[in-house]
Amino acid sequence: MRRVLTLALIGAATLLFPSVAVAEDPPTVRDRVEELQQELDSLTEEVEDLQEPVAEFDLFDECMYTIGVTEYGRADGAFGFLFGRGGAARRPGLALDIRGFGTPQYQFLAFPAEEPPSIECNEDAGQELIDN
Repeated sequence: MRRVLTLALIGAATLLFPSVAVAEDPPTVRDRVEELQQELDSLTEEVEDLQEPVAEFDLFDECMYTIGVTEYGRADGAFGFLFGRGGAARRPGLALDIRGFGTPQYQFLAFPAEEPPSIECNEDAGQELIDN
């Protein structure tokens, strides 16, 4: 009786859950082409979604420049710029370092002041590419 039940369970399981080899036929060329087309469409959509952020990075790169800045003076007030009422205190201050005699202590990011900056930046970038 036990054997009969075991054989019955095995037979039922075989009917309910066919083996993977029997259930899955190898994909046809048409199926594979459709899968590849879907993957290509997905990649194309991702590239299209990235166009705007990439353009923003390009604009940032074209418009951004650095300004050299150096700090002059000491925090203890021994020397520096005059501050306060009547210039009673000396403090360190930042100054543009445009002399070119040394390396500035800091590099600040700067952008053009016009609105919108993309017009002049794009024109400047185009001239730069043409000149080179």
